[in-house]
Amino acid sequence: MNSITLKENRAELVETMEAILDSAKSEDRDLSADESKSWEGFDTEIKALDKKIAIAERQEQLNKSIAVNMSVQNTQDIAKKEMKSWSLFKAVRDVQNGGLTGVEKEMHQEAENENRGSMNGIGLPSWMTNKAESRAFVDQANSAIAPVAVNAFADALVEGALYNKVGLTNLGTLAADTVVPITGANAVDWAAENAAATDTSTDFSKITLTPNRIAAKANLSNVIIMQNGAGAEAAIMRDMGRQIANKIDANMFASSDAAAGPGCIVGTAGTLTFTEAAAYSTTSVAADLLEAIQTVANDHGLDGNLGFVNSFEGYSEIKKSAMVGSVSPLYSDDRLAGYNGWFSGACGSSAGVSFDGLFGDFSRVYFATFGPTSIMVDPYTVAAENAVRLVVNQHYDWKVASGASFVKYTSLLA
Repeated sequence: MNSITLKENRAELVETMEAILDSAKSEDRDLSADESKSWEGFDTEIKALDKKIAIAERQEQLNKSIAVNMSVQNTQDIAKKEMKSWSLFKAVRDVQNGGLTGVEKEMHQEAENENRGSMNGIGLPSWMTNKAESRAFVDQANSAIAPVAVNAFADALVEGALYNKVGLTNLGTLAADTVVPITGANAVDWAAENAAATDTSTDFSKITLTPNRIAAKANLSNVIIMQNGAGAEAAIMRDMGRQIANKIDANMFASSDAAAGPGCIVGTAGTLTFTEAAAYSTTSVAADLLEAIQTVANDHGLDGNLGFVNSFEGYSEIKKSAMVGSVSPLYSDDRLAGYNGWFSGACGSSAGVSFDGLFGDFSRVYFATFGPTSIMVDPYTVAAENAVRLVVNQHYDWKVASGASFVKYTSLLA
């Protein structure tokens, strides 16, 4: 019996008990022995019903939770099935033949919904190209072509990129321009018991992240497309992911802003500097890197996710250097003077002469991806070569909350 029926039975008993009391009250008398016995019997029944109602309601809640979980599981099962059957090569053939069909069409429509507008070519919703989310939906041991290809793209984009290692603040996928409020330092001071408090209001600033388009392209032989090979799909997607990752690194860790795309970290207004060693010596590089740490410390302390990124031009010199005034190595086990130490070809350098680097708090770098991935299919540009050109379009942006979070330097090698 469900809780509603039990509650209806209880209501009837309450009405009956109320009628007994009303009858005695109207005659201005106490309850008779039989009436008291009846009233107490009904009260006992109500107490028993209350227990049954509580049990029934709890069971109904459990049944509802089971139904919800089954619904979620069904949705995940569908997603798994779709991921396993999605094929890049099939999608390309569909576009060549007039339009997407099947799972490829469904994924494209989901990407359009996420994009809040129509998309040309082949659309992939953001969860398909997010490494963690896509793996959560895929049976890696028994998966078909799709997970291999899509995860190859996600792996190359994530694992092949320095920007994903330095510990920046990744805001994930955003739908539109996003303003990130930045909190300034609070003014805190001691005050007498009854004196006016010092103004401790916080100064707020902001950074705005806006979409910047980045494109990667690959030419596919029509013969490969007809063969529908899993290895070929994965190689193509991995190469495009690696191209995008390298381009992001090239802009982010450069010593000056690129002509297009988001600016470099050290191009942010307020980036710290110091006077580097005027001439090369066996200790000048180590002295410069330690001075970089000291410069940040002098400005605001050494808090946050601190680390170095130096040009590869300085790798050998840094690797052989010792901490100034000691025999301890400057760089050991990916740690540079006690902090994470990375190298990038994006930082400026002059072969055999100097190298650029930066040190600072990478958690103050805010990074975002905008919208789903779009793969344009161009069957004409390289048609004479019996090939189809794919162009992957994605949108990114990043900004530094405060230029003083980083220090930029140029160290001499000769």
